[in-house]
Amino acid sequence: MLRNACIFILLFVYVVSDSSTYKAPFLKKCKLNDNECLLSSNLQIAMPYIAEGIQEIGISTTDPMILENIIMDTDESVFKFVLPTLKVQGGRKCKVTDFMQNLQESTMKLTLDCPLLGTGTYKFSGEMSIFHIEREGDFKMHTDSMRTSMTIKMEKTTVNGKKYWNLLSYEYSSEPSESLHMEIDGLFSGELNRARSFLSAVNKDWDSTLQIGKPIADAIVKNTFKNLKAFFLRVPIEDLLA
Repeated sequence: MLRNACIFILLFVYVVSDSSTYKAPFLKKCKLNDNECLLSSNLQIAMPYIAEGIQEIGISTTDPMILENIIMDTDESVFKFVLPTLKVQGGRKCKVTDFMQNLQESTMKLTLDCPLLGTGTYKFSGEMSIFHIEREGDFKMHTDSMRTSMTIKMEKTTVNGKKYWNLLSYEYSSEPSESLHMEIDGLFSGELNRARSFLSAVNKDWDSTLQIGKPIADAIVKNTFKNLKAFFLRVPIEDLLA
């Protein structure tokens, strides 16, 4: 009985200690500072897998991504636009179009180009011109190309004798490089650019206060960073660099 218990404990310790490492068979090793190789042989290949989800290392799928309680409002609380639930698709088709790693500054910079389709419902409450409006309905936004640039601070960390990149924080900018279309059932519909004249007439500060799309982008980038962090904490640097 004691012998069996000892064997079980040893097996348990082995599984736990080895669970920090994930062998990514789809990656190829690159030379240090070979950003082109890291782009084409690592990140471009890894992104669809990350979007799909890698359950064994705790990476959940980001396509679709379910976001909850996205709130867009004004500083003066003139109105509030809430998306109780939003289903975002397009992550599997993301392309890493640019990548640069600066080991001296402990940063990596990457640019993602992704199609985006967001569907859900909305609740609008507030003032538009002289009218008080309460609306609920279906919400949809889509673009063929949403370009997002991220600058990520990182550090090296050692777990069980292996070195990993630990992603610490990020800054980002995001904007559609193709037309962004919005459909807000019962409020207004059509292409956002065509709606600007109407929105400006209703509220001159609409663009700066509502910032339509930014809270959605914040949530998407936050989830993307979380999964990238989990990925790099499980794939040893020795598996990425020759």
